[in-house]
Amino acid sequence: MISRRLVIATALITIAWIALSATLFLYASAQREPTEEILFIRIHEELTDKTKNYVLNAVNVANYRGARLIVVSLDTPGGYVDSTEKIMSIFDESKIPVVVFVEHQAISGGTYVLMAGHIAVMKSGSQIGSCQPVDITGEPITETKYVNYLTGLMTRHAWLHSRNETAAELFVTENLNLHAEEALRLNVIDFIAESPNDLLSKLTSYVLIKYKDGEASRFILARSEDVGKYEVLQSWDFENINDAPMNEYKSTIEFISLPSYLSDYLIFLSTAIALLLPYIYSIFIVPILSLTVTPSLEILIALFAVINGTIGVGCIIIVFLKKGTKPKNN
Repeated sequence: MISRRLVIATALITIAWIALSATLFLYASAQREPTEEILFIRIHEELTDKTKNYVLNAVNVANYRGARLIVVSLDTPGGYVDSTEKIMSIFDESKIPVVVFVEHQAISGGTYVLMAGHIAVMKSGSQIGSCQPVDITGEPITETKYVNYLTGLMTRHAWLHSRNETAAELFVTENLNLHAEEALRLNVIDFIAESPNDLLSKLTSYVLIKYKDGEASRFILARSEDVGKYEVLQSWDFENINDAPMNEYKSTIEFISLPSYLSDYLIFLSTAIALLLPYIYSIFIVPILSLTVTPSLEILIALFAVINGTIGVGCIIIVFLKKGTKPKNN
């Protein structure tokens, strides 16, 4: 058996190692400052849980890096309702403004995603609409319980972003379709752009405002000279945004779901992992994902600290497990 003195010495050294790692991590976090970058992501597929996880990772990376703006290139025929709703919620919770740019089409679920963007932009000739829900066979769902809920989801986001609520309702109830020029005329989108670079060039003359409307708060993209018309709660100025570096997030790695066998066979272990996962994800996984965009010294130091701390905790566990192991009788 391992002697008690050796166990205590190992534990003290490991605790010191963990303390050093924590100090390095806090130092690295303090050194990390907001960047001037724009994080660019592509949703050119059906909206599924995989898409939702990709968007969640990308938005968390943008928030971690302190990006100035997130630009979402959108081209989708739609997808699953629950995945679409979750993507909308991710945009709602993002601290970084999200621009949704429809490059070809954003049909059905894609229109919901467009309406959830802080800024809505379409390319000339692109199309949105046809948002009535359908079942798994493609048959339209007419039950008012579902239609009214999705109508409310669409109009609520139109109201939140100061857009045309009537058109938002008709997307669902009448399968309204609009091309870019019609959407701009009806105040469904903020402006038309021909490319991401053109989008940024046009955005420089705007300010995104979170303003007070009675007891509630809403967002609107306003011209710089019109900001004084609103009771501003928070604002994002896009002056010279076209000079900011644009980095694309390409990683499709998913760290969200636990392996099914953990919950099937290792109940206690899976419960512990489930409780720790949000912390592991935010302090360890997000920095790793950030490295897929561009590496930085601060992030590398933070990762080194986390790895050190993880090894330290593992060493303590192994030592105590071995300490409790009894020798076998011959």
